[in-house]
Amino acid sequence: MSLFSATSNFTRNDAPDFQLFRKSESSDDEEKRSKRREKNRVAAQRSRKRQTQRADELHEAYECLEQENSLLRKEVQLLLEEQQHLTDALKAHEPLCPVLNCGMTSTSRSTGTMSPEFMSR
Repeated sequence: MSLFSATSNFTRNDAPDFQLFRKSESSDDEEKRSKRREKNRVAAQRSRKRQTQRADELHEAYECLEQENSLLRKEVQLLLEEQQHLTDALKAHEPLCPVLNCGMTSTSRSTGTMSPEFMSR
């Protein structure tokens, strides 16, 4: 059965008007599709821009943390060297120290206690 049959409200003379209606409807759909695509394109650009900014921020934070970590490692190394220097100085001083050598026995030095005769003074 034809679209323009005798039972239809359309006649063959109405066909060009119907086709114009379909074309205008088609052009409306095309316009909507085009607007939707443009909005999507703009949204995708914004999303990519935010993603790039976030990556840049993370990279900057990473570089700051790396620099801070490097400084802290240097500080730890300096403190370890200072500790070693002070330990060496203490070991060199122990045999010469009059406080450690007067009245303390060798066992009391290792335990950190004083002999009774030293305590009574």
